Amino acid sequence: MRTFCLLLVGVLLSSCGEGKDTVHPLDDTLRLNHLQCEGTHNSYHVQPNEMTAPSWSYTMAPMAEQLDTQGVRKLEIDVHWDADLRAFQVYHLPRFDQVSTCPTFVDCITGVRDWSRDHPGHHPIFIQIEPKTLPAADTPDRLAALSALDAEILSVFAPEEVITPDEVQGARDTLDQAVTEDGWPTLGQTRGRVLFFLNCSREDCVAYANEGSGLDGRLIFADSEEGDSWSAVRIQNTPNADARAAVEAGYLVRTFADGISDLLADGSNDLEAALASGAHMISTDVPAPRPDMDYFVEIPGGTPSRCNPITAPPGCTSLDIEDPSRLR
Repeated sequence: MRTFCLLLVGVLLSSCGEGKDTVHPLDDTLRLNHLQCEGTHNSYHVQPNEMTAPSWSYTMAPMAEQLDTQGVRKLEIDVHWDADLRAFQVYHLPRFDQVSTCPTFVDCITGVRDWSRDHPGHHPIFIQIEPKTLPAADTPDRLAALSALDAEILSVFAPEEVITPDEVQGARDTLDQAVTEDGWPTLGQTRGRVLFFLNCSREDCVAYANEGSGLDGRLIFADSEEGDSWSAVRIQNTPNADARAAVEAGYLVRTFADGISDLLADGSNDLEAALASGAHMISTDVPAPRPDMDYFVEIPGGTPSRCNPITAPPGCTSLDIEDPSRLR
């Protein structure tokens, strides 16, 4: 069945944004884990007021603008299940930090979809979803709410626009085997598409992964631990030896470059360590210059992303990962 799905995805992609002007020279050689890109933390966030806590003292541009002008290719969206609306709202914390550039999950990813369809030559956009509010634990409603994320994604994106666990797993028995032994799909197979992954509690990740049996039929990858059959994406908040080991093993890794509180206090950050770790997605609170500091994040030599310093093969250049002249 997975073999058929892979063939179907290949056929559909021929009519899904991959034209002669968006194909890159090494698209059949470079793989998804051969890149390193910039991401944003709380990509929807708007500073609630001037007297707010330091950790909330940042405002993000609308997500499409981040993609278009700030070089961002990984987004993070916090979601809160609204039982009355039967839909996910987007904000950081109730009452005190509740302002967002897009009020609902569907609103947020619709903006991403529109930008993606208008720029089909982009390398995959990564979208991290963090469920902040869900129905009570150990109830059917909680798993139903997690499953509703799949439905909301498909209300916005066509199935062929989403890189799924089933596609990556292919004919392998487990997703972990697929990424560590066979590798990720090529950029040619994934260009112009999106990949979603969950940053969730251990309990919720296991539940979403069909009670730990795997991500068969799911749209979203889930944060995982050593030994999980569905391991493919790892969230390593600190860019340390564990992050590098996960990169070398074949997993996609997200880490942090900084935190706004530390930057405002003394300017300290982990950007150099994050870049050197080989993490594929490096999240920041400061993707663009701001008047109160000399720091912001760009991927060195990126266009806007670059070849991964740990995993990319010799001969790879940033323009092979994504060339601005081939976006559309």
